Amino acid sequence: MDQPAKGRPVVAARGIVYHEGRVLLLRAQEPGRTYYFLPGGHVAHGERLADAVVREVREETGLRVTVERPLYVREFIASRHARRPASMPKSHHALAVIFLCRLDEPTDGRAVQQLGHFEPDQGAQGVEALEWVSLSNLAGREIHPPQLQAMLSRDFPPKGNAVEFWEEEP
Repeated sequence: MDQPAKGRPVVAARGIVYHEGRVLLLRAQEPGRTYYFLPGGHVAHGERLADAVVREVREETGLRVTVERPLYVREFIASRHARRPASMPKSHHALAVIFLCRLDEPTDGRAVQQLGHFEPDQGAQGVEALEWVSLSNLAGREIHPPQLQAMLSRDFPPKGNAVEFWEEEP
């Protein structure tokens, strides 16, 4: 995959895979903290955003998903965050489109916790598992970005077609 020009933001696509009142999150561990985030990653040059999120979710979880619609756009500038992952350089600057996704494969009667699988990625230090987290069980977890936890704790999925912009949080 092409690397972005030095000093320029990267474009990312992330997916909120929502199924039976749960959302699929990746769990990462660092000394003194455990945190959760959405599957997804960089958009390749010439790749559509929706195609990138489908590809990234498949690579990271083994699940096939269909994009329903974009929900949020987020700006992230790593140098402004003391709690960024230890392996993330301060120069990291990303714009991410976060999509609502649904499973696009049969569940064959399996419980939601049995769907998908995690395979460690050499480039994702500290990421150790995937978890289906109930929307009613989000409290007490460090979820990134922080706006996500607030959005998932409301009436989710949101009604309407508006895309919300999440400015760089302090």
